[in-house]
Amino acid sequence: MTSGPALGTTAPLAPPAPGVCDIWFLPIRHRPAWVPLLSSWERDRLTLLGATPSGASLVTSRAAQRLITARYLGVPPETVHTVRACERCDHPSHGRPRVPGAPFDYSVSHSEEWLLIAVVGSGRVGADLDTVAPHRDLEGLARTALTSAEHRAHVGLPDDARRAAFLTAWARKEAAIKLTGHGLAAPPVLIDVAGPRATAPGVPDWPLSAPWLTDLPAPPGHAAALATSEPLTALRHRQERHSSR
Repeated sequence: MTSGPALGTTAPLAPPAPGVCDIWFLPIRHRPAWVPLLSSWERDRLTLLGATPSGASLVTSRAAQRLITARYLGVPPETVHTVRACERCDHPSHGRPRVPGAPFDYSVSHSEEWLLIAVVGSGRVGADLDTVAPHRDLEGLARTALTSAEHRAHVGLPDDARRAAFLTAWARKEAAIKLTGHGLAAPPVLIDVAGPRATAPGVPDWPLSAPWLTDLPAPPGHAAALATSEPLTALRHRQERHSSR
């Protein structure tokens, strides 16, 4: 894992072939040299957040999205236009991010420490990166987020295996919701992710072709997962040269 793409010119990338997903992990940290890539709204938001973890997350996430998608488009990152209109309710800002007309789909997720961006050249992708703080009520979370069958399997695990198992299931559910764009309209307790595909018979408008699920290697203490509309045959873990800024 590296510190992410520098602001200098980098070689264009072809979008992944069908069945392939490009994976980018970047550490969340303050990056003053990336601030010019933010939109005016994002810079105003950064002014309010200041030198906080939330400010570092905003800069890393929004700038990295432009830097990375610009490479697939073969254009300068400052020219990339990302929209976040919801595909279900047309709200202008809480939908899955996408670049209109781009020959790829991408999804982004982050914890307090890491950013994950997944890119596919065919179909759709949802990505999730998660961690659970040690003080959180794991069993309470499991009761509210797991299906009945998943919960029975969860309580049957040894105590020391439950946290990792729950975190994996949660990342899978979140990835599936990001792919479909359901948001809060798809309660995690109704989504079954125990198998290779995310099924949700109780959720209206869930895709008839259930999303495919793929677990990703993740930073320590984290779990990461992908949901894709097409089965994956390969992952490409992308790396960039270090940026000193």
